Amino acid sequence: MAIRSKIWIIFLLVMWLPPGSAANAAEPGGVFWWELKSPGTNTNREQMSVSMEKPKTLLLCRGRFPHKEKEICVSNNEVWIRSPDGIISKADLSLEKGIIALSFPSRLNPAVINGLYLIGAHMDVRSMDIDSDGTDETVHCYSKYLLYHQDEDSIQGGRQDVFFNDPDKIALEIGPVDTQNEKGKTLWREAGFQEALKKHRLKVLYKGEPLSNANVAIFTESGWEKRAKTNAKGIFTFVPLQGIQAEEKVERCLYAASFRDPLTGQYHCSSLMTYIKPHRPLYDSKARGFNLWAVLSVSLFLLYVATLIYRKKRRSDKDLAEFERHKIDEHVKSQN
Repeated sequence: MAIRSKIWIIFLLVMWLPPGSAANAAEPGGVFWWELKSPGTNTNREQMSVSMEKPKTLLLCRGRFPHKEKEICVSNNEVWIRSPDGIISKADLSLEKGIIALSFPSRLNPAVINGLYLIGAHMDVRSMDIDSDGTDETVHCYSKYLLYHQDEDSIQGGRQDVFFNDPDKIALEIGPVDTQNEKGKTLWREAGFQEALKKHRLKVLYKGEPLSNANVAIFTESGWEKRAKTNAKGIFTFVPLQGIQAEEKVERCLYAASFRDPLTGQYHCSSLMTYIKPHRPLYDSKARGFNLWAVLSVSLFLLYVATLIYRKKRRSDKDLAEFERHKIDEHVKSQN
């Protein structure tokens, strides 16, 4: 237990440690994460949905989430894109005001297939003696983003997934487990989204295998934090809170996992950015209830009107028949 606690403390130091010597350990640096350049924070559902079908720019950031530093300077950056057909290729990057940016889709990073794309970055922090044992340890940092692309002129990918499953590129990664609806259909478009106040399961893989007892930290845009640990199947559960109260707003959520490989002595830290959608069951149930009562009320009213019309017509027919009968009787009497 003490070893695990020590690893977790070291993980926090590493994630807050800017690349450099151990002398800078007390100076906070932060975790790495991907975020959309536009739209920004506090984006509503409609804007986020529209942004999926337009070219976008992803920024690789570092800091105390959600606050990022002005610049990011790490060595040996490798950024990968996994397409919906399962092909992994190296991404072409640019710099925007000192921040690493990835434009997608673009001429350098085309998207010829519809579906879920995975963006993954691998940063090697300089070797340093993190645990003060006299030996320098290598720290590998990874950051992943789930991005759905849809184009009317493209075909749908047949090998979509929420994991790279390529240890040589992204050794440690996090991904959602529950990506299917009640009918068993996989909702790849919603893979990067979660609903507030609902239970979500996520899995941590190390070199393609479920990682048990992995330390996971969850950070939300509103400043809420939580710690979790994976079970024997590498799975942990999380119920996002609805920190941003605006009805249509989505909130960013960052998952960060850590692991020290006992065979190599190397440290691995990985993150995944997701978006939390507002939970509105009460609103939906009220809306459904209102619609139901509206339909029932209108139906009852129409039935009532139809009954009145029928009764009035029936009374009129009866009166007309009585009048005709009386008229015939009078005619018969007059003939006699």
